[in-house]
Amino acid sequence: MAAQPQPAISDYMVALVEVLSPFMFPPRPQVFVNFRGKELRNGFVSHVVKALKDVRINVFIDSLERRGVETLEHLLKRIDESEMALAIFSDRYTESEWCLDELVRMYDRMKEGKLVVIPVFYRVSTDDVKNFRGEFGRQFTNTVRRKFGTIEAPSAQRWMIAVTSIASMTGLTSEVHSIDSKLVEKIVEASKRQLGHFSSACLTIYAEVSVECLVALAVFMVRCYMNPKMKLGDPGLFNFTNFLLYFVIRKSLLWCMS
Repeated sequence: MAAQPQPAISDYMVALVEVLSPFMFPPRPQVFVNFRGKELRNGFVSHVVKALKDVRINVFIDSLERRGVETLEHLLKRIDESEMALAIFSDRYTESEWCLDELVRMYDRMKEGKLVVIPVFYRVSTDDVKNFRGEFGRQFTNTVRRKFGTIEAPSAQRWMIAVTSIASMTGLTSEVHSIDSKLVEKIVEASKRQLGHFSSACLTIYAEVSVECLVALAVFMVRCYMNPKMKLGDPGLFNFTNFLLYFVIRKSLLWCMS
């Protein structure tokens, strides 16, 4: 009787990765950051993005280098995929049609119960935003005239409704937290609360599982390489994978209980 062909090491790897992938690569919530201005991108917003990523929250901001490649429709789709959005209002926010179009989509998704939106007022008065006063209001008027010619245009009205509605929600402001680092800290805290099912404890355990699984996978590969006669049904291999799965399941139970 001809000998049965020995499974290749790639077969072992594929089988193990399929079992462990939900634990090694867990889905993470996504936060869409809506803002205007190069100075914010290179300053305050960059600190917000880093702080969120430091606590393992996935963040999306549009890339300057990809403007023209990333169309508005692409950005609106990103909003649809997100669980939460930060609307960072600044005094020149309303000079951007894209920002306002994004805000309308955020508002629509929020009304549908599919998106959490947190307004952030960065060095601009909350009253100026809600009432379209000061530089914020002047830029809005200029944008509307340039785009539609009149404030009565339906799309201009949608912009106004989105701004007024989101700006009227409880948010975070430089008027209260005048130091940027403190405002960033409060944004992270608020984001973690809104994405509560992915608490820092959960993310820590997920990180531990990911590292342990990768180490175990490396050991598994070496073991298969050192013993080419090992078969999928061998007790040694069964005990090894059984222990690994027990470890992952135990970690997952701890995660669910945290």
